[in-house]
Amino acid sequence: MSLPLYLVLGSSSAGRRGVCLDTINRALNDDDFCTVFVSESEKPSESDKRIASSQHGGFVRYKDAKDAFEKLQSLDESQISHVFFLVDSTRNLADAIEEAKDLIDGKKIRLAAIWGVLDCGMLARFPEQCQTFADALSHFSDALLLSRRDGLSNRQVADIKARYEKQCKPHHYFYVDSDLKVDKPIELMIEEARRISVIFDEFDPIDDLDIDENNLPEEPFDLERKPDPYLERQSNGARVRPIPDVREFAALARNAQKTE
Repeated sequence: MSLPLYLVLGSSSAGRRGVCLDTINRALNDDDFCTVFVSESEKPSESDKRIASSQHGGFVRYKDAKDAFEKLQSLDESQISHVFFLVDSTRNLADAIEEAKDLIDGKKIRLAAIWGVLDCGMLARFPEQCQTFADALSHFSDALLLSRRDGLSNRQVADIKARYEKQCKPHHYFYVDSDLKVDKPIELMIEEARRISVIFDEFDPIDDLDIDENNLPEEPFDLERKPDPYLERQSNGARVRPIPDVREFAALARNAQKTE
């Protein structure tokens, strides 16, 4: 039986570890145990010790993708029921997504869901610099968590959500309060693919084509899947649709949130 892995995306300021802690405390069964993977590049968080000392949670630091894969493969399925894997926020999101794909082998580890934890305060303060990052979170996520809403009006938060509703994004929405508690943590644990991106999905080129013996195309057709728009590269190696580095704005937003 493979272990369900929840991939957690977001900036360093979004409160991802707090979300994980709350979900561990309020959404797991009495006999469940969840291991939270966090990159060594991430700065310590107030939630780290609370996760490590939790009755239902443990804490693992990983150096890089290779180290993460080895540590995931060494997990004891008889002792661990879930894995929360925080993508390294110091890495470009596109690069981190590609690396995360290699962690999912379908045997020891299966992808349960992808959570995008969005720092709404960062986006509201720096919309021009961070909108593309937020859009990418929406693109890759099965659940979009609206976090760090302190100091924002209801209208500002509604506008952030409305952007993706108007685009008919299929992901679920969750609200995270100032204590980093999720409004519906049990529903957050549902294993359901609702993301736009198909990079983690198995690909059968024939199934993707609407053809049968009575509906054969006259012209040659390509059986290769089109690359994800955020992962596609130009001939020079640059991303066709680059995702910006928001580390500077995440730090500025977090400092502002602490002083308000």
